[in-house]
Amino acid sequence: MRLIGRTASAVLSLTILVLPAVAAGGDRPADADPVPRPPENGRTGWEVAAGAANVRRDHSVNDTALGLTHCGDRVEVLDTWTSPLGTRWGQVAVTRTGVTGWVLWSLLTRHEPAAAPVADCPPRECRRAAPPCAGG
Repeated sequence: MRLIGRTASAVLSLTILVLPAVAAGGDRPADADPVPRPPENGRTGWEVAAGAANVRRDHSVNDTALGLTHCGDRVEVLDTWTSPLGTRWGQVAVTRTGVTGWVLWSLLTRHEPAAAPVADCPPRECRRAAPPCAGG
């Protein structure tokens, strides 16, 4: 009788862990926005928004770091992947170094062309025009 109870408990535990991923359609939670895709000719359409980001061999924070990117480094997004828990990764080729690997999606941003400098720029507008990682 104990074996039946343990088996039922194990099946219930596994169901609780697996059911959300299955219901969400596999690798993305149901409430997640679709991952934006880069334009086909967008080799310079993305850049690193954080102070630095590790480029990893695979989409895991525990995997080997192949290189380091810095704020403002341009990257080409080759592919994207979302874990069952909703963590997004982008497979990138770093323009500056040529390293190809995976970076956390939250560390990337769309590259916006630089606005023309304005002599009398109100502080709020100047901050808005600055790159996302200008301060750090």
